Amino acid sequence: MKLFLGICCSVVAANAWTYTDTGVWSTDYANCASAVANQSPINIDSGSAGTQASVNGTNPLTFQGFPDSAVNPEIRHELVINNHTWEVEWDVHNNATNTYGVQYSGKIYKLNQFHFHSPSEHTLDGQHYDLEAHMVHSCFGECLTPADTDENLVVAIFMNIGDANPYLSTFWPNLATLAANSSAPEYIDDLANPYNTLVPPAPHDFYHYLGSTTTPSCVQGVEWFLMSTPATLSQEQLTSYRTAISAHTNTQTVVASAVPAGTSDSWNVALGTNNRPLQLIGDRVPLKYTSPAEVAEIDSSFMWHGILIFVLVVALALCCIAAYMTLSQPKEKKATRAVKPVKRAKPAEEIPLVAPPLLHYQPLQVPMTYAAPMQMQAQPQFQVPQLQSQVRPFMVAP
Repeated sequence: MKLFLGICCSVVAANAWTYTDTGVWSTDYANCASAVANQSPINIDSGSAGTQASVNGTNPLTFQGFPDSAVNPEIRHELVINNHTWEVEWDVHNNATNTYGVQYSGKIYKLNQFHFHSPSEHTLDGQHYDLEAHMVHSCFGECLTPADTDENLVVAIFMNIGDANPYLSTFWPNLATLAANSSAPEYIDDLANPYNTLVPPAPHDFYHYLGSTTTPSCVQGVEWFLMSTPATLSQEQLTSYRTAISAHTNTQTVVASAVPAGTSDSWNVALGTNNRPLQLIGDRVPLKYTSPAEVAEIDSSFMWHGILIFVLVVALALCCIAAYMTLSQPKEKKATRAVKPVKRAKPAEEIPLVAPPLLHYQPLQVPMTYAAPMQMQAQPQFQVPQLQSQVRPFMVAP
C-alpha cells in the first residue's frame, strides 16, 4: 500500500509539505532525503541514454482497456482537487471488463489515477515542458510482492503550448468548476479511454529508468516511462490549471520568479508551480526504447536514402560525361573553322593571277582608242580640228 499511503498523506496532511522548501521533506518522510538513492525527477540526457535492448530486450509498453469507458456508464471516475494539483481517479468502482493499464515485462499494471505538474518535473536535455501528466499504475495479478500496489509504474507525458488538447477538453472544465466550488459534481462517467488520446499516438517510444514518486512520501522502486513524443495543450488550458492550483486555499504551490528553461514565451511567473526540483541521477543510465515499427521505418528510410544517393551519384556522373562531350564538341568545330580560312584563302591567291592580265590589257585598250584618231592625220586639214575637238573632251574627261 505504499503508493496509496503516499497519496493519502498528501491529501489528508496537505499542509505537511509544500513546494516552497522541498529540502525539509525528509523531516517527515525519510525516503525523500537526498541521501536516499534513485530519487525522481531527473534530467534525461538523450545523447548518453542507453538502449532498452541492453537490459530487457525489445520490451514495449502495451496499453489495454476495453470497453471504452465513454460508452459504458458503469465505469466511473472521480475528480479530485487537492492543494497542489488536479487528479482523476480512474474506474473507482472497478467495473471495467478488462483492466485499464499497461503490460510491461510480462506483468500488468493497472491504471489508478492521473494528475499533472507544471512546469514538467523531468527535463529532456535540460529543457522543461509546460506541463507533465503522470499516469500512475500499480502491479495487478501476478506480482512479486504480496501487495499488488507495491510495484508501481508511472507513464509521463510531456506537453507544450500549441493546439488545445482534445482529451483534456473533455474534463478540464469539470475540474475548473470543482476547484471553484467544492459542492460541484465530482464524478464523471463519459470519459474516454486515456490511452487512445491522452497518450501520444504510436510509435510509443520512451525513456525508462528506476526512481521514486515525486511527492512525499517519495515511494521507492517506481518504474518511470517518459514518452518520447510530446503532446500539446492550449495556453487557455494551461492558464486555467495554473490559476486554479495557485488560488486554492492552503495551496502547496510556490511562485518562482525565474522562467523555467524550455517553457513557452508566455510563461506567467506570477502563477504557482508544482514541480519537485531535479534530483541526482547517480549511477543510473536511462534507457531509450525505440519501437520495432520505428526501427523498421528508420531502416527503410536509410535504404531509400542510400538508393537516392546512388541515383544522384549516377546522375552526376552522366551529367559530367555529357558536359565533357559538350565541351569537347566545340573544340572540334574550332579545328574545322581553322581549315576553312585556308580554303577561303585559295581564291585570294587566284585573284593576283587573274588581275595582271587585266592590268596589262586595260592600258593597251586606252591607247588603242586614242590611236584611231591619230591615224586620221593624213586626211585633209579641215577634219583635224574636228578630230582634235573630239579628242580633247576625252582627255578632259579622265
